[in-house]
Amino acid sequence: MGRSFPRLAVALVLAYTAAAEPLQLVGEVDPPLERGVAAVSAVQSPFYTEVPVRRSRFAIRGLEPGGYTLTVMDPRWGVTRKTVQVTPSFADSEGRVRVEVVLERSDATRSRRVEHQGTVSVARLKVAPKARAALRKAHARLGKGDMEGGVAFLHKAVELAPTFTEAWNELGTIAYKGGRYVEAEQRFRKALEHEPLAFAPMVNLGGALLSQGRYEEALSFNLMARSMQPEDALANSQLGMNFFYKQQLQKAREFLLRAKEADPGHFSYPQMFLAEIYAKQGKLRDARAELEEILRRHPDAGVAAIAKDAVRQLEAAMVPD
Repeated sequence: MGRSFPRLAVALVLAYTAAAEPLQLVGEVDPPLERGVAAVSAVQSPFYTEVPVRRSRFAIRGLEPGGYTLTVMDPRWGVTRKTVQVTPSFADSEGRVRVEVVLERSDATRSRRVEHQGTVSVARLKVAPKARAALRKAHARLGKGDMEGGVAFLHKAVELAPTFTEAWNELGTIAYKGGRYVEAEQRFRKALEHEPLAFAPMVNLGGALLSQGRYEEALSFNLMARSMQPEDALANSQLGMNFFYKQQLQKAREFLLRAKEADPGHFSYPQMFLAEIYAKQGKLRDARAELEEILRRHPDAGVAAIAKDAVRQLEAAMVPD
């Protein structure tokens, strides 16, 4: 017999446990990386900052507790992304959260980088230096927690360069994180209008449509995003969610498992959707295992309370061996 429990909406933003002091993310890169860039963007807010990687190490200070997407940019091989939890449960006595980043150095990532370097869209060629400077200033403001100032510089960037796909995408992301999904959709569509095969606004538009319950419209964008970057955790997770909401549970499970493989701690919580699938199929022990994984990986997030309640429901329904 299947069982249902409280599900996460795709766009649900959950609070993290408050801490008196900001935390520090300390990272080490493997294989060794002499020089590079490490950047973090907050899952819940528009916060963004970046620091240099020197001799495979980096440190990002003054982070509010929460989930972050960590991106390490390798000059030769491209980018590696993973979700990190910068929260009290993972911090040492000095407020440091340590993370190891295993760089993606495969032939596939290398060829994608070469292709990207060799292909410059007309939209990107039209972006004026002043517009790029405005984007850098926007990042600086967002890194200081000044959302109003950051948004103002992003608007200036698109005024100076209406084809600035990256700036349109960031405006959409800020609207999305603020729960303004229609506005986010408009911004992502604007980005794709100027650069139809840009991955970031493609996958983000798929998410904005999912958040509005427009599953049929979302599917084409999520399928396209996943075809563009088959190993990307967000692309796989959103496609899995899309099939979940369309009640195609086997397909949903396939892509959610791939999302977990790519980034087990991903901020979209693929484990929650997998738990729901297993519960519907009567596989209660498998469902509980997914929920327990959420509790291990996100102990300070609001999702933990939902997972604990679901575990209690499952245990009440499970018949002892």
